[in-house]
Amino acid sequence: MRILVAGSFYGDSFARNIAETLKRMGHAVLPVKDTHRYRWLNVGWTRTWSILERAFPWIERRDQRGVVRAIEAFQPNLVVITTGNITPQIIHEMRHASEAKLVVWFPDHLANLWRQYLLASDLDAWFFKDRYMVETFRAKLGLNAHYLPEACQPVWHRRVQLSEADRRKYGCDLCTASNMYYYRARVLEIFNEYDLKIWGLDYPRYLDSPLRAHYPGIYVAEGEKAKAFSAAKIVLNTMFYAEIQAVNQRLFEATGCGAFVITDWNPALPELFEPEREVVTFRTRQELKEKVDYYLAQPEERQGIADRGYARAHREHTYEKRLGRMLEIVFPHSEARFSPEETGASVCGTDLEVSRGDGSPLKPGPRRWLNTN
Repeated sequence: MRILVAGSFYGDSFARNIAETLKRMGHAVLPVKDTHRYRWLNVGWTRTWSILERAFPWIERRDQRGVVRAIEAFQPNLVVITTGNITPQIIHEMRHASEAKLVVWFPDHLANLWRQYLLASDLDAWFFKDRYMVETFRAKLGLNAHYLPEACQPVWHRRVQLSEADRRKYGCDLCTASNMYYYRARVLEIFNEYDLKIWGLDYPRYLDSPLRAHYPGIYVAEGEKAKAFSAAKIVLNTMFYAEIQAVNQRLFEATGCGAFVITDWNPALPELFEPEREVVTFRTRQELKEKVDYYLAQPEERQGIADRGYARAHREHTYEKRLGRMLEIVFPHSEARFSPEETGASVCGTDLEVSRGDGSPLKPGPRRWLNTN
């Protein structure tokens, strides 16, 4: 199947994990990156351009037309959008650029719907990780919305062997890999005197917190993230307060790496992991501290819980499982099988540099459906 994935592509990004998995499933995949028109600018100028795009919608639409051109040239069967920032006007143009099914898999909580473009767009299906969003948008807007949590990518979210250098760099009692803001900082400040490492970039200048000392300013992704999570005794997973009936990506990544995880309790959690047996949960900051202190002294218990969480993540919560479910929903009455020459498209940008695995060009052509009911 020919599938275009639109979103941001960098180490361990949601769109990259989706595109990589679809390729491994045998599909021809064309990733279309977010615009990098201003990559040469510094952070300040990049943010200024972002503000200008919001103030002048025509700039935003101009920058997004690359995905329309890519669809026209690639003629996919399916377009998977992984961002909520594409305007309804561009979605309309995408609809008329091919006969492809258009879906969105939104990986964020409802507070990040921003201008709510997704709710006004002409899509075939909406996939959300939060059951509250699914139920609300189905009942009140009539959207064809479906529940699809995030996942781990076993290619790099897995247990790894650590060298002595890895242990020196990543070893610690507690760690997390996350953006920082006041809510998360206030939760984690109780561990300011602990051996804590917070992996990530761009610690906010406005954030007045002693946790800055635990923030080395290093982004860990894929293999490096597996090392960071494997080297920590406990991975702390504090979720944003707008996760209503959803869990975050880090829960799947950490369990997929074989880490022992202490996570926020959430109504969505019990159907994904068994609380206190596959992951440990907390409801208050005091409970979090008590459980951290307890489990730091219990390495055998930690290992057993981590082993069970690891098995569950790799058995049930992989991108291949999720994308298989998506394809079942979008194409419910077909077993899509495509000729071999339509597999192996390489990762590329909006300039449509599409190729097979051997480097020869993969030209857009008619879709070949076989054994379709």
